[in-house]
Amino acid sequence: MTDSVDVPEGWREFVVDDEFQIHNGPLFLADPFEGTEEEPLRLGFRVAEKHCGFPGMCHGGMIAMVLDNALGRSVQKGCGVDGAPTISLQVDFISAAKLGDWVESRVRLLRKTRSLAFVDATLIGPKGIVAKASGIFKLPTQAPK
Repeated sequence: MTDSVDVPEGWREFVVDDEFQIHNGPLFLADPFEGTEEEPLRLGFRVAEKHCGFPGMCHGGMIAMVLDNALGRSVQKGCGVDGAPTISLQVDFISAAKLGDWVESRVRLLRKTRSLAFVDATLIGPKGIVAKASGIFKLPTQAPK
């Protein structure tokens, strides 16, 4: 699918077995990326026609989906877990992402407890911040031994 999408150097398709993401993607993973404990990974995408609601402008649902993925996947990688369902996601839309724009995440893993992870992120386009998000994710609990 990357053949038809103009992707900046240093990004590869983020392939997952998830029909929703396959239908709405593709999303891309920064690689190589020197992740940190605070920002374990970075996701990006190119705004395509199928992502636009109002002609030429990326739909807010697509922006929310990318932020949810960036936050959740960062929690998984940063906390070393296989799954971390979203408990709460707050998205604030700042400016438009337009058809053809390359948009990418910046995530901060703020805090983790035994059962929860708290994160925030910005989604950045060519003219600056497109959206901000914060989320709470459920960490899997281990059964008592």
